[in-house]
Amino acid sequence: MTSIVTLTTDFGYSDSYAGVMKGVMLKINRELEFVDITHAISPHGIQQAAYVLYSAFSYFPEGAIHLCVVDPGVGSMRRPMAFEAGGYYFAGPDNGVFTKVIEKLAPSFIYEITNPDFIEKDVSNTFHGRDIFAPAAAWIARGGFALSSLGPQIFDPVILDLPKQTQSAPNLIEGRIIYIDHFGNAVTNITSGLIEKLQKELGAEGVEIEFPSGVIKGILKNYSESPDDKAICATIGSWDTLEFFVRLGSASATYGLSVNDDVDVRFY
Repeated sequence: MTSIVTLTTDFGYSDSYAGVMKGVMLKINRELEFVDITHAISPHGIQQAAYVLYSAFSYFPEGAIHLCVVDPGVGSMRRPMAFEAGGYYFAGPDNGVFTKVIEKLAPSFIYEITNPDFIEKDVSNTFHGRDIFAPAAAWIARGGFALSSLGPQIFDPVILDLPKQTQSAPNLIEGRIIYIDHFGNAVTNITSGLIEKLQKELGAEGVEIEFPSGVIKGILKNYSESPDDKAICATIGSWDTLEFFVRLGSASATYGLSVNDDVDVRFY
């Protein structure tokens, strides 16, 4: 039976790294189907990877193995890890890339990958993706063993201190920009659920959104509702959170928006 293995990395598309990992996995298990979520995570972008993986993992069939390798600490004391949660498997470095997934799914057990039976014989100090994570993922896909066979249990996985949205007043939500996508859309951590909840509770007729370079009013239903191809607007994006966009441009480049910029949403 074919197993799905997804890859999320900061390897880019010009080098052989991602392809080599797939080759290692196929040597162990020919019955694999690979899906590249992305190899365009910013170099060493652990926080970015945490959000991207979280936004994607649940759209795959149960049983999929999500391999995430954004690993600036490769070769150090940071632990290689694997776990099962919510019907999915995950493997990668214990450096925070799984923060959002762990917070959402609360895995019962997380294991350090140390058993030499499930990794390459010779492990490079600079490429654990090839020598530890890829073979472990391929063996997980083959099955026939308890996940605990991979190694000792991890009780204290690294959890990033990611920014949280807060309701700091009855009519005010404070949040931050957490991600800039390929189009220059600036995605925030302010959820549609909290926006809709406060709108209903307050009976608010309008909403004002303040960000470092300006203020806009209203939340549009989609990109095409923008009255101007160069105007910055807000909508609820596919991550189900508030995001800024410019219909035929880049909100980030045009308005100087960056990750960790503060965003305030006020209802009136």
